[in-house]
Amino acid sequence: MHETVADAMLVVPQFASVCCIVGDRYRPRPGVIVPAAVMLVAMLMPVVHAGAVWTLFAATLLLLLAPLPVMRRRRADGRRAEPMDVHRALSAVVMAGMLLMGHATGVADGHAGHGIALSAVLGAGVIGYCAFSGWLLRYEWAQDDRRAVRSGEVFAMTVAVVGMTLAM
Repeated sequence: MHETVADAMLVVPQFASVCCIVGDRYRPRPGVIVPAAVMLVAMLMPVVHAGAVWTLFAATLLLLLAPLPVMRRRRADGRRAEPMDVHRALSAVVMAGMLLMGHATGVADGHAGHGIALSAVLGAGVIGYCAFSGWLLRYEWAQDDRRAVRSGEVFAMTVAVVGMTLAM
């Protein structure tokens, strides 16, 4: 039962996040859709027991695609990226870090200090990500152009990160 709940915590929020991206009333860019789809596949890897090589490949690909949401032309006000785009990029980095950490713990068993350092860095990243998610939810709801689908995406990704953290 525990494994089923942990698997659901990986896949369901990520699926909801992809649905929120695709369902946004503004046409989503490929730079947003592709990393989200890769993240969904990466979250499926541990669930279907795809093996370490495929999981590490998906995590590495996710890290390489993480900057895509923030890479775009300048906005009219001169800023380069929306806060939501930064959140999407951070989601990819944190999720990839968790996937890599899940497989690095077995490699770092002989060097316990490395595992503790990796855990501390990842833990700080998760705490920072959750704090940014809370700020972003407040920011989104303060906008005149409030979109519930964006808040749903932020909430789903935060649930996925917290669920994956608890499953580790």
